[in-house]
Amino acid sequence: MPPKASRDAMNLAELIFQRTQADSVAVIDHQISYSYGFLAEKSAEIAARLLGIHAVGRAARIGLKCRDGFSYIALSLGILRANACFVPIAPELSKAECQSLIELLHLDGVITEGEDLGEFSYEVTPHGAGCPWQVPFEGLNPALIRFSSGTTGTSKGIVLSHETLLARIIAANDGLQIGPQDRVLWVLSMAHHFAVSILLYLWNGAAILIPEAHLATDFLTTARDHGATVLYGAPFHYLLLISSEEKIPWPSLRLAVSTTAGLAPQVAADFLAKYGLHPVQALGVMEVGLPFLNISEPEKRPTSIGRPQPAFEARLLTSEGQQVLPGEEGELFLKGPGIFDAYISPWKIRGELLRNGEWFATGDIARADEEGFYYLLGRTKAVINVGGMKFFPEEVENLLCSHPGVSDARVMGRVHPTFGSVPVAEIVPTGNPQVSASELTMLCKKQLARYKIPVEMLFVDAIPKTPSGKTLRR
Repeated sequence: MPPKASRDAMNLAELIFQRTQADSVAVIDHQISYSYGFLAEKSAEIAARLLGIHAVGRAARIGLKCRDGFSYIALSLGILRANACFVPIAPELSKAECQSLIELLHLDGVITEGEDLGEFSYEVTPHGAGCPWQVPFEGLNPALIRFSSGTTGTSKGIVLSHETLLARIIAANDGLQIGPQDRVLWVLSMAHHFAVSILLYLWNGAAILIPEAHLATDFLTTARDHGATVLYGAPFHYLLLISSEEKIPWPSLRLAVSTTAGLAPQVAADFLAKYGLHPVQALGVMEVGLPFLNISEPEKRPTSIGRPQPAFEARLLTSEGQQVLPGEEGELFLKGPGIFDAYISPWKIRGELLRNGEWFATGDIARADEEGFYYLLGRTKAVINVGGMKFFPEEVENLLCSHPGVSDARVMGRVHPTFGSVPVAEIVPTGNPQVSASELTMLCKKQLARYKIPVEMLFVDAIPKTPSGKTLRR
């Protein structure tokens, strides 16, 4: 059992305001600038109000329902400065899903943003009392609870302490090199991206630029008007930006990072041609942080996630635990700072979950070349097994998406009485040009082994995604 956190335990939010300049810009939201000093004042007011609520004490779990913007940042920091644990509640969750989250995490209360800047309402929930893992939880000095994507299985509540968050953002910034001179264009969801993003930018004194809407024109206008230097987004955002007919230049951009899923080489090349910078592939793991970033050779190796960042070690192991040779496939294991502190439901602390007490099994299948550059191949649970022959659906999906008539695809295994499973594909057509199932089947026949060819092509309107933008697997 971890020791009980002391009353003077480290508080990351407090440290942020001790190291940043009060008159520097922290957030530009809908063309309005807010300084670090103002953010400090507003979050302190929020913390004081929370501390005045009897139910809020050290390590109380407080959910936050709020739109992206300055208020989200102020409220989340206010929760942390009250020595409570911040729990993002994604706006897209249904009422039933919200209730399930409240009960599972034994939330003490839920904050809902008000109409005025930094204002909120607070609802005490009856689930905080009697939490079966309260004592070990409090001993961790908890700051944040996040959920894994649930791409291939049940989502897990992930506990991150103040100390773990700090170690994580310091390690991540080895490659990102975010500093006070940077202005980061915000395109993601704050409910799903907070540690190696919002907290990292604030810790390093950067400004966060929040556009008025999630359209390419708004992104580019904000970037031009405020000199955005960094873009950290998902492949969808890059596709959106290269598809835009706007001719707005972006000369201030120094770093473009693509995360959550693999970025197609052609999209990266088109972004380079249009904006003069090649995007960098990254691997973010919710339990680990940002262990990979292909800073050194993004153009030469556009599909690689790069070498491990300086603070991390990586291994590729067989199912028997043997290390593989360069060029061979294996499950990716990671070791480094910032690995999560505990899982919730059932409660398990980090030491019980890591191999040899230090290596985290990501569930990703990858290979590394002779020069130490890593390439993701798929998920262990996503492997499709056809009569003993296994392959990763991403391989087929990438081929299908290379057709100009396909905007998205998902390949899954369908139970088969003889072969165990056979692949089927769901296709989202672009409509320009028109594409047929037979045409896509012929494309697969030219490029793939027979057992990888989908037995059926189903045309759909959209592919289900996890909240962080990954393809949802059944």
